[in-house]
Amino acid sequence: MSDIQEKRPNLERPENQELLEHWEKIRGDASVPLRTQFNPMDVPRHLPNLIVLEPIIPENANVRIFGTELARRLGFDLTGVDLFTLYSGEPAREVVDMISCVVEQRAVAVAYSEWTTPSGHSFTTENLWMPLASQAGPVNRVLGSVWEVVEARADVDDLGGALALSQLLSERSFYQF
Repeated sequence: MSDIQEKRPNLERPENQELLEHWEKIRGDASVPLRTQFNPMDVPRHLPNLIVLEPIIPENANVRIFGTELARRLGFDLTGVDLFTLYSGEPAREVVDMISCVVEQRAVAVAYSEWTTPSGHSFTTENLWMPLASQAGPVNRVLGSVWEVVEARADVDDLGGALALSQLLSERSFYQF
């Protein structure tokens, strides 16, 4: 089990900070907002960089929403794909463990990932993961927001669909506040 910090995360991207504040606002006094309280249309500027997962831990995490900018950068759309099947070995375990902690511990996760495109361009993303609960109580969705730490150049090539080979999870932290 990962250590969970009892404070708000310190985020680099203002967009992730803004989305976290929205998540906090809709949750109110609850530990986690209800899935029905989150409407993607309430955060339109974030839509290109949003991911919504429907996890059944530890078996799968089906992608229900995959933002257009994320699809452009990756080179294909992950909507309808089980996120866990895109990885193998240690990276698979790290992704399953991270999403499992968000679901089971109702924690917010922040991860930084290193990427390299086929042409050799390297960049880092700040990945924010937040739990959303069902009416019955368990977490049944995970809201993700992925932004490049340094603003992306439009002319940079995509990852060529090589998600599992291009990413290295360099850091991750968990929070409950």
